[in-house]
Amino acid sequence: MKRTILLLITAIAAITAVQAQAPERTANQDKYYVRRATHFDDLPVHHRDIIMLGNSLTDGAEWNELLGDPNVKNRGIIGDIIQGLYERMEPILKGQPRKIFILSGVNDVSHGVDGDSIGRAMEKLIVLIKERCPRTEIYLQSMLPFNTDVQMWKLLKDREQVVIDGNRAMEEAAKRQGVTWINLYPLFVDKNGKLREDLTNDGLHLLGPGYLIWRDAIIKYVKSSNKHMRPHNYPASPRRHFMPHHKRPRHFKH
Repeated sequence: MKRTILLLITAIAAITAVQAQAPERTANQDKYYVRRATHFDDLPVHHRDIIMLGNSLTDGAEWNELLGDPNVKNRGIIGDIIQGLYERMEPILKGQPRKIFILSGVNDVSHGVDGDSIGRAMEKLIVLIKERCPRTEIYLQSMLPFNTDVQMWKLLKDREQVVIDGNRAMEEAAKRQGVTWINLYPLFVDKNGKLREDLTNDGLHLLGPGYLIWRDAIIKYVKSSNKHMRPHNYPASPRRHFMPHHKRPRHFKH
């Protein structure tokens, strides 16, 4: 009898421990998002890997082929916001990857978020990575411009300045946290402050030539050695409690 009770207590404790380590996520019912996010939950990340983290712009590229490195792994999901990245980081953090390249923010802009708030959200994400992965190199990339003349994105109408403000806030966050800032914005903007029409067919997402520009802007960081990087001296972050992907909110799809 005592043995049975002891086994029962042990089983309950084990279940509780697993639940405590699961990611805390807000509800999202978007079917593609759920498929992609739950797939990433089950894919391993290793210490030699380079993670491309972001929204549909990241999702849209075959990064390992584009960068010529089989250790590059795509963790972009259409429609994701910065908080969404934060909430699905656990499988990545466990793997202690060599490098993480982050590009996000335009979906936050479409949700009415201001530039300073975008900067704060991104800094929160960076701090999490530094706490949990002190030897991982972090590369923060700017948001790209968009072009509502090519196609009208109602939630982005007249929001061009927010992208500029958000990029400024994220650059300041990158400096405070000592991570590498990569300003992609000037490479994609035209003289009117919009995404170049030759690089898009919908005013937001990139055609092939756009990804080649992006590749050329980051390739030196991808290929560089991190042997001189010093670990970030941060304590381990507390455990975070997570909810299943199928309960996450539907996000604006970009």
